[in-house]
Amino acid sequence: MWRRFNPFQSALFRNFRKQYTTKKIRINEREFEIRQLNAGDIKNLLDVQRKVYEGETPWVRSAFLAELYSRHAHLYLGVLEENQMIGFMGVRVSLSDGHITNIAVLPEFQGLGIGTILLEESEKFSRSLDCATMSLEVRRSNQDAQRLYRRFGYVSRKVLPQYYDENQEDAIDMVKYL
Repeated sequence: MWRRFNPFQSALFRNFRKQYTTKKIRINEREFEIRQLNAGDIKNLLDVQRKVYEGETPWVRSAFLAELYSRHAHLYLGVLEENQMIGFMGVRVSLSDGHITNIAVLPEFQGLGIGTILLEESEKFSRSLDCATMSLEVRRSNQDAQRLYRRFGYVSRKVLPQYYDENQEDAIDMVKYL
């Protein structure tokens, strides 16, 4: 039956099959690769989280698997230097919102513009799927990230009390109108 409705089928599923073209970027004489992530990268994602979140892993293996195999349109990108993951970002599209599920850059690489590049890529992806907004949650204590998001045009919508399980810290719900 699907063969008879091929135009409908391809319109229905076109957004879920977008592939990201690997890019090479240069920052301060260093070369980085940005590529789409897969299930084989989960160990590296967990390692980056441990280093960024001081031994914690806010997302477990099964959470990453659920995102990578989600039926919702999504994009997970990793930034690598000499095949070592130094940062990553995930965005999931729901209705007309591109929701940033994760973004993390190793502390020694923060301040180089890698977070900015990942935000730009997430926005391009969301715009390509006709999203009207981008959203995210950020720890109330993470002032550096909040400054970055505000520079990018995000505004605070509300405080989410005790959002983070491990320490009951509040989150700031932020949105950007595209």
